[in-house]
Amino acid sequence: MRPLRLAVMLEQALEVGGGFQQPLNDLLWLRDWAAKSGNEIVVYSPYPKTLEILKEFGVAARLRKFGVLDYLFLFLKYCGPFDLVQIALRLKSPFERALIRDGIDVVHFTSTSKRHLLLYELPFVITIFDGCHRDAPEFPEVRNFGEFERREILFGLASTKAAVVIVNAPELIDDLCRRYAMERDRAVCIPFSPSAYVGQSAPAADDAAVLAKYRLEPGYLFYPAQFWPHKNHITLLAAVASLRERGITERLVLCGSDRGGRDKIDAAIRSYGLSDQVSIIGFVESAELGALYRGAAALVMPSYFGPTNLPPLEAWAVGTPVIYPEAFKAQAGDAAILFDYDDPRSLADAIIALRTDGTRERLRSAGHLRLAQFAEETKTGHQQFARHLERLKHRLALTPR
Repeated sequence: MRPLRLAVMLEQALEVGGGFQQPLNDLLWLRDWAAKSGNEIVVYSPYPKTLEILKEFGVAARLRKFGVLDYLFLFLKYCGPFDLVQIALRLKSPFERALIRDGIDVVHFTSTSKRHLLLYELPFVITIFDGCHRDAPEFPEVRNFGEFERREILFGLASTKAAVVIVNAPELIDDLCRRYAMERDRAVCIPFSPSAYVGQSAPAADDAAVLAKYRLEPGYLFYPAQFWPHKNHITLLAAVASLRERGITERLVLCGSDRGGRDKIDAAIRSYGLSDQVSIIGFVESAELGALYRGAAALVMPSYFGPTNLPPLEAWAVGTPVIYPEAFKAQAGDAAILFDYDDPRSLADAIIALRTDGTRERLRSAGHLRLAQFAEETKTGHQQFARHLERLKHRLALTPR
């Protein structure tokens, strides 16, 4: 039986943050799987910068941009009736034709890609990180200008048509089965893993150099997140202002790219009079993240979107305590101080609780145990995914091309 030729699509830009780092982790595992199993992977990305980053990990990738005709096919696909025309004329998009020319058997989308809508002949694997447009439809980034409707089309077709659906939490499998009638046995749960960059140890002098670059002293509260409304920076700022009223001054460091929420955050900082307590250092290079986590007194993450997030695992990986919404207790377990993400005072109390004797040591130990548990679950998920890929290999060998 000939090797399975799997296309691995890395469609998220580096600036997306966790949406880039987790697919990178998936790719590195797939590279090892292919080498051990005698199968092949072909990596594609629309970003030249991604191709350069992959070279650091010894991975060769191909540039595959989205063409004008692909966008036209996608637009018509959203219109619905075009399906009938495409079926009747047996039309394939330029995107799919290019993959077929490359000898691809299965396409693995490492994010919830709209490009799966362009596939009529090739089977695919899809990754779904969350269902937050359903969980919190009040946020503009998942509601405005048809975004909610677009996601419904993507999620509905992806979860029912995909040969395999990769998720990061058991709760998400339940949601997809309930909302879209996904077949449960097609789902594979592979929890998030810390970024390959954060897991690398570094000399103390290198960490000090990173902090000096951003004019930081160790002991700050750290929140790495893009500036979206759902990231809930405003509640965090209100909590820091509340602490100052109690005579407690905390230093806060924010990093991430602006996704439309930065102006409101800047206004809140001025309104609360926190300019001397808050450092916004913008988007930082992946290699600097480990130092920023290690220099922090705690990761404070008030995001409304879950059920899982990558920063808590990265904080646990370097021994940094985590302060996290109680809504995501299923991920955090006992390895975080929990709070109500709609209540600044609850968050302020959580930050104070961090200073209680023995709390940091307890959280550090619990974080390492939690990370080990997720590592075992990830191993199980990888084994299950590998079995699905072998099943696809066998079935595709019976299908004429």
